[in-house]
Amino acid sequence: MSEASDFTKGKLFPMILKFSIPAAVSLLITAIYNIVDRIFVGNFNGTSALAGLSICFPLSYMMMAFGLTCSAGGASLFSLFAGKGEQKNMNRSFGNALILVIVFELLLTVFLLIFADPLLKVFGVTETAYDYAIEYYRIVALGCLFQGLTQLFCDFVRVSGRPVLGMCVTGIGAVTNIILDAVFVAFLGWGVAGAAWATVIGQVLSALFGVFLVVKGLTKVELERETFRFDLRLSSQIVSCGFAFWISQVAMGLISLVYNSQLGIYGGDEAISVYAVVASIMTFVIMPASGISQGIQPILGNNFGAGKYRRVMGALYLASALSVGVTCIIWILVMVFPAQILLLFGATEEMLEIGVPGLRTNFCITPILGFVMLVTTFFQSLAKPLPSIIITFLRQILFLIPFIYLFPVLWGINGIFAAQPVSDGVALLLCIGLVMLERRQLYRLEAASGRGQSLGAV
Repeated sequence: MSEASDFTKGKLFPMILKFSIPAAVSLLITAIYNIVDRIFVGNFNGTSALAGLSICFPLSYMMMAFGLTCSAGGASLFSLFAGKGEQKNMNRSFGNALILVIVFELLLTVFLLIFADPLLKVFGVTETAYDYAIEYYRIVALGCLFQGLTQLFCDFVRVSGRPVLGMCVTGIGAVTNIILDAVFVAFLGWGVAGAAWATVIGQVLSALFGVFLVVKGLTKVELERETFRFDLRLSSQIVSCGFAFWISQVAMGLISLVYNSQLGIYGGDEAISVYAVVASIMTFVIMPASGISQGIQPILGNNFGAGKYRRVMGALYLASALSVGVTCIIWILVMVFPAQILLLFGATEEMLEIGVPGLRTNFCITPILGFVMLVTTFFQSLAKPLPSIIITFLRQILFLIPFIYLFPVLWGINGIFAAQPVSDGVALLLCIGLVMLERRQLYRLEAASGRGQSLGAV
């Protein structure tokens, strides 16, 4: 039995668990990069230093935007070609995704370093947090390429049927980051610079491990000269399939900017520091849902490529139930222990006063994100990026940003934290409608395929 046929046969739920758990752990590990930095800096360097790191949120989202666009788009096409048994196209998907990552991330590094001061002002840096923010920013910007390569190798190792090795790609960097944070920040007293160097060094090691796995033949990529021949049409398809991730990451960076600006007006450094915690925990809460989304990507892509349309929908249903259930568990912990979570980040009394109601408001309907995120991945995996782009744009830009400005006028600072759940609720309704339409179309295709096979048999 070939590796591709493993996706199109057998019980779906064990297969979803096999690929989703390592993907979720991998994403949780990725989230640890920033969370550990903030825990160490918040406890050892104070509120203004933590605010400086929070100001740099858009930077990390910009860095991830291009890497995820290429890795997710390339991996989606890779899975579709695998379902059809087209090895040369699988190889070319990897090679072109790699070229795109290198070009985009290097250009981004140059852009970030040239326009550091103007960008930080746009990000909403305060006078007291500026020195911390610029120090962290300039070092972390050097890691753009390595973060993009890490994401690329992780995704292609995973869709090659080796989810645990994919997890290890990011795991090596995260463990390195935690150890070096303790050494650089806690023991050597390097402050935000130490946290930044710990992050970059971890990313470098992750990228090198990914290179090792591909070169040693531990993926389904076959390296040859043709693999790395640039193809404009294929590269355009890769960017198109991954574009929803670009919108999502850039939107999160823009949203961070808007949040920091509004929270600075309504609550100063304490409120911005609370958002640093909220963003960190939100990342942590949605990681299992993101992991399940990434875990079912090769299952959806291979089965769609093989014409197994009912199996595609079955995978979505099972993954949705799993995603919402897992997210509920973490959601309960956040709702019951908000003060303890804030104290983990070195919260002051002022931060607790803003943060406890803010955390509960922001996370009040978080479990529905499990389904919303799966629907986005669902359409990308079928090489139908438009619905994913629409969902992401409406949820994270068109709805959310106006709410962030409008709600505090009505309800004060807590209205800022209410914007996210209201936007998510509207997005849920849109997702349900789009999935029902796609389900009808897929079942028609399967019925037509069945009739065709019957006529051929006759």
